[in-house]
Amino acid sequence: MSDQMKDVLAVQATRAEACRQVGKDAVRAITNPSETPARFIESRAEYRAERSTWNEGGPTMARTVDDTISAAGVDVPVRIHYPRAEAVVPGIVFLHGGGFTVGDLDTHDRIMRVLAESSGAAVVGVDYSLSPEVKFPQALHESAGVIDHLVGNGRYFGVDGTRLAIAGDSAGAMLTIGSALLLRDAPEDIGASPESFSSLQALMSFYGGHGLSDSASRRNFGGSWDGMGTDDLGSIMSEYFASARDAESPLYNHLGADLAGLPPVYVTAAGLDPLRDDSRALAMRLRRAGNDVVYEEYPQVLHSFLHFGRILDDTTDVLRKAASFAADRLQLQG
Repeated sequence: MSDQMKDVLAVQATRAEACRQVGKDAVRAITNPSETPARFIESRAEYRAERSTWNEGGPTMARTVDDTISAAGVDVPVRIHYPRAEAVVPGIVFLHGGGFTVGDLDTHDRIMRVLAESSGAAVVGVDYSLSPEVKFPQALHESAGVIDHLVGNGRYFGVDGTRLAIAGDSAGAMLTIGSALLLRDAPEDIGASPESFSSLQALMSFYGGHGLSDSASRRNFGGSWDGMGTDDLGSIMSEYFASARDAESPLYNHLGADLAGLPPVYVTAAGLDPLRDDSRALAMRLRRAGNDVVYEEYPQVLHSFLHFGRILDDTTDVLRKAASFAADRLQLQG
């Protein structure tokens, strides 16, 4: 583990109790019945508090707009960061991580701003519905539906719908690959245009899970201390899926999907992550299918390292490389 990663963990340790208290306070503040179980109200509040310090600072945007886009039967909140004043620019749709159960537009805000500033593209964050309130494939349908809407109506938002990329970390990485496959293979499932897939110019997958149920990295890394132990990963999936058979879907099990003909893909792995081997396998499968693939592995960092740019040089490095990858494929001028 790098010294900077250890410094991140030291900061996390000093804030852990205060963040846990925020979660407990959120549960105590409940006054009306909620469809959200109390433990998820607690975990979401704790996660927001934990991520808040890491979202401080970073690039300043030319403007930021919060709006909603109708997709999969709901109004999905979106946040659009515009790094420049141009009227219409290409877009990167960002799908946040959090194990499908936590996370929102605020918890990943700095990541999105860095991608916007470094690429020159507008970054559209998608606040898809979380589990366990909804089950697979609702979050995927919302994510793909937002992309399809931008293809047809992007100019309303100042986004060139013919030049789009998708990016996501962890659960968002799974949704990134899944959205591309859905728009390619079954756009009719969400009423999407058959032309939407052709508007995708790049995909960026940061330390996602892509279908492995066992691997060397899953056996060697993670635990209750970082929320990435075997029981933690299993619990996330049980909350996300309505049935164990859902895990067999190629929209989730990407390693079992037909990966030929996807847009260029940037795949990033954290070397000390239980999901490291999922990213390695995805990159290998993509290459074998004839795709344009760039694979980066950061050997001395943990899962979720994209958040820690205030301390971690690897975070700045990977976001800038991914932004450059997207900018090249979106034909953005410097």
